[in-house]
Amino acid sequence: MAIDASLLYALPSSIAAFRHYGWTEPAITFGYTQRLADVQAARLDQDLRLCRRLTGGGIVDHRYDWTYALAIQAHLSAADIPAKELYTILHRCIQNALEAQLIQTQLAPCQRACEQADRQRATAPDQCFVHPSTDDVLRPDGTKIAGAAMKRARQGLLIQGSIDRSALPEDFDYLIFCERFQQQLSEALSLPIGTTEDLRTLFDSRRIEEERIRFESSKWLAKR
Repeated sequence: MAIDASLLYALPSSIAAFRHYGWTEPAITFGYTQRLADVQAARLDQDLRLCRRLTGGGIVDHRYDWTYALAIQAHLSAADIPAKELYTILHRCIQNALEAQLIQTQLAPCQRACEQADRQRATAPDQCFVHPSTDDVLRPDGTKIAGAAMKRARQGLLIQGSIDRSALPEDFDYLIFCERFQQQLSEALSLPIGTTEDLRTLFDSRRIEEERIRFESSKWLAKR
């Protein structure tokens, strides 16, 4: 979370950075606007580490997912795409990358999302992979495969997304998927693909440490 935040706030001008990562401990993240008390009331596994995201959305269990982030610096035109349109573009790219491995998908329609939102309004925050939102990536049987959340700032845009490994075949090739997903994003958002041997050259170590302290603090966790 700290690295993602530092990329949002400290990327060099006209740079976009894509990364995917794993987790060093069983963890759940929840959206910036969620109340901690409501998240705790969702009867989650007590052994899971809780962390408030910078982005929005609901509860995401990261024990079984493939997590990615895309930070887009403000001077790039892709950073100005309206959120709803960008969400659709993002998940179309995932669909196309999945289709290359013969995984058939659909995007969640608005009607379904609205009906579920009505049923959940008076209860705990949505668990993102239980209650799909509009344009989330679904299997034909309605099982959610992928969702995402965004944060806009003066410095640019951060997208954090999650793909449920349990919704995909055991022999699914994530290396091929990652390459195709980045190619799709590059074409759809007009972001030429560059290479760097070490992504850490884009990191601001001082900012990462500041963000790490923030995300680990009880004040940030209980912000709402």
